[in-house]
Amino acid sequence: MEGQLKNYDIFSYQAPKGFSLQKLDAALFYSKKDSKSYCQLFLYPATASVGTPDADFDTNWNSFARNSGQGVNDPETKETDTANGWHIIMGAAKGRFGNKSYVLTLTTLSNGEISFYTASVFSDQKYLPAVQDFTNSIQPDLQLYTSKKTTTEQSSTTQNQSASHTSGKSITKSTTRFDDGWMATPNDNYVQLVKENTEVRLMYINNALDQARPNTADAADYYWNEYVSPYFQIAQVEKWSGVEYPVIYFMQGSGINLSTGKPCHVALKIVYSGGARPILVIASDQPQFRKQYPHPNDLDRMLNYNKFALSAADLTGKWTGGSGAGVEYYNAYNGTYAGMSAISTSDDFHFNADGTYTSAYRSASSSQGSTRFGAIDYKGKYQVTDWAIRAENRYKGKTTQFNAQFIAVKNGYLLYLSDSENPAMNYTLIKIAL
Repeated sequence: MEGQLKNYDIFSYQAPKGFSLQKLDAALFYSKKDSKSYCQLFLYPATASVGTPDADFDTNWNSFARNSGQGVNDPETKETDTANGWHIIMGAAKGRFGNKSYVLTLTTLSNGEISFYTASVFSDQKYLPAVQDFTNSIQPDLQLYTSKKTTTEQSSTTQNQSASHTSGKSITKSTTRFDDGWMATPNDNYVQLVKENTEVRLMYINNALDQARPNTADAADYYWNEYVSPYFQIAQVEKWSGVEYPVIYFMQGSGINLSTGKPCHVALKIVYSGGARPILVIASDQPQFRKQYPHPNDLDRMLNYNKFALSAADLTGKWTGGSGAGVEYYNAYNGTYAGMSAISTSDDFHFNADGTYTSAYRSASSSQGSTRFGAIDYKGKYQVTDWAIRAENRYKGKTTQFNAQFIAVKNGYLLYLSDSENPAMNYTLIKIAL
């Protein structure tokens, strides 16, 4: 109910009074609307800092706010502050859609290790108190962050490692045929999906390409020039201009596929999740494309098709993953330094060819000059099928059934495991040894 303390990701927050909860997946999203005005409130999950508070803010602003078609470019106002070890940057700008103007605000908080942001879009100044109350009510729990291991985060942070630690991109079952007719095959730069007369390319995260994008370059234009313009001759390009947040980066147009000489309709959607994830669709014509994807956001579901089955031969070896975070504390009354706390964790799985496994969990946490260590070890027998691993002698000697799959990334694969009875317990791992 509104006004009550609620939880999302690693945060507790006060539900804004009079607002309706719209969604609770990629972001927390509340909205309020009457006949003449509206207000939207957003809270995004905590992620690893990209380096500095300014860089975190710029990344968030480019992802959420920048929309040259609606007049939102760089922030028109920008303020900085610090509190309890967090660096705070708040930016605001005015935009316009149709005949109605709006104000957009975005606040990024960074502590050197992790970062998160909250944003608002409103058409009337009367909503400012609600925006401020919602933002001020948000409280992060850093201990929760240390246990958060999502596929998106691990794909982003371990992609470059997988290039040097895996023994090539080849796996036994490198083609997946889904029940709905799609067929997935990994290539050097993307996962290719094919169904009837439609091809979809799920481009891998490319950190170097992402970082090379100028702040002044619109994301849709930037990746269109990279993935479409060299390979397709498009007569007229249409860019999405709907007033939706997060900003929808989407372009499409009909033309000629230069590699085949055949007519086609091409669409490109940029999904930001741990980095830019371009989704390129090549359909025979525009009606066929629209039949499958009436709205640009309908393309997002295609990311779930980056999924490949396991085999005992591919699983055999040592896999590892982990995370870490830290925070500095300052006295709220006099501003003096009050120490810091930090935690790091690691998970190692070693699957042997004889059907036995070992796994090790390690943690180290420090606070106010003292350090505590934790360790849990398991060993036993395991069985592997296409989409599951059954491991004996886990917690309290019980057998655990993991939902399992390989995820293709640049130059390798990640192993994703999720406890079938407790999905919050999941691992994203890279292979470091045979």
